[in-house]
Amino acid sequence: MGHAKLKTSISVASLFTWIFLLFLVKYLKTTFNLDELRFQETIRILLLYFNIPILFIWLLSSAAFAFPATLLTSLFIAISFKNGIFIFPVISFTVTSFVGYRLNASLAVEKKRLEVDMEKSYMEFNVLKDAIVSAEKDNLRMRDSLKKITYLKNVIEDYGQTLSEEEILDSITKDTFELFSEADRVLLYLVDTEKQELALARSKKKTGGAVKAKKGDIFDRWILKHRMPLLVGDTQNDFRFSVKEKLDEGSASIISMPLTSEQKIIGVLRIGSAVRRKFTQSDLRLLNIVADLSSISLQNAALYKKVQNLALHDGLTGLYVHNYFVERLTQESKRSEQSGKDFSVLTLDLDHFKAYNDAYGHNAGDLALKRVSSILESFARPDDILCRYGGEEFALLLLDSKKDAAYEIAENIRKKVNQTPLVLRQEKTKITVSIGIAACPSEKKTHEELLTLADSRLYRAKQKGRNRVCAK
Repeated sequence: MGHAKLKTSISVASLFTWIFLLFLVKYLKTTFNLDELRFQETIRILLLYFNIPILFIWLLSSAAFAFPATLLTSLFIAISFKNGIFIFPVISFTVTSFVGYRLNASLAVEKKRLEVDMEKSYMEFNVLKDAIVSAEKDNLRMRDSLKKITYLKNVIEDYGQTLSEEEILDSITKDTFELFSEADRVLLYLVDTEKQELALARSKKKTGGAVKAKKGDIFDRWILKHRMPLLVGDTQNDFRFSVKEKLDEGSASIISMPLTSEQKIIGVLRIGSAVRRKFTQSDLRLLNIVADLSSISLQNAALYKKVQNLALHDGLTGLYVHNYFVERLTQESKRSEQSGKDFSVLTLDLDHFKAYNDAYGHNAGDLALKRVSSILESFARPDDILCRYGGEEFALLLLDSKKDAAYEIAENIRKKVNQTPLVLRQEKTKITVSIGIAACPSEKKTHEELLTLADSRLYRAKQKGRNRVCAK
């Protein structure tokens, strides 16, 4: 609109400039008595030059303005010059107007075409611009995904380097916190299988105080109940939950995932942010991968612990096995040799155990072994080492105990076993034991010597009639 006004103003200004020149020539003729012939030639030339502003008017303005302007100009010249000078210029104005009109129409069509082309080009430019922006976003997402995939590779390597449950719990918390840089805190709960409730195992946070929900909150209990992933954009305004309890800091939005093993939930891995709607479905999918890796690692740690336990403990009684007992006895023998501290070894054997098995069956023999091991555990102190030495034989390492104290403990064990009947098929059966004792360093110093001495006294107790303790 501003350009059109400017063009019209230029055309009108040019027109009035030529009119001014006409009157200036007339004034000069009157003032300086110019020759009539020369005056008429000058006027004709000036009138012909009027075609220039006329053409500009038709080209630069609309026909609604150009036609009246041309007509008024012709009338003005006709009135101003009555001697016929105006006839040829007026004819030329008509021709110029026609040419200007046609040119104006052509220019209008071309202008419209150019506007369409420009609009099309502008649209294509915007599409290209949007495509570039989208490509840049995709590139950023790919870089972020590549970074997270690389980090996941490191996570897998971390989980594969240890079978310790404590170290794996530390790695899960640390790696998850670093993987989700937008998180304000990471909480890792494990399931207490006896109470069927959650217990906080690990936590990591940017800021804020200690975790108050040691057993989880409404969201963690929902995971425990439904065993499903959870994404909550606004924990205070979610139609699925009626939050009445005060939530910990960094819980405005959360994503949470169950940790499962053999179709059972073993824990909950949760990420929280102080900003609402911080997490997306993409974050939830990534957390799902981390949770799967964590579940496998925890399951492997549990299996490793179970295998270790089986390697160290007897499957029937739960006591330490022979190899572990010998290893600890060797260590204590060396320690006693350096420090001079006393300890004693008891070897114990069930009397007539083969006959008991033959009479009541092997299941009854197993029950008898369990009963004796239970009695031995009741007399063993926290630092003492108790093992099933083999078959129906047991051994007890009494730390910081001299021979007299060991004898008293052995006699109490013998009496307790003798006074505790085992009911089989509604029949009371009696079990007795024979016990041998050896002391270190007063009697022997190496573990082989101690075991040999204790075993020889055990056999001596059996030779003397069984159900007795032999210390000499």
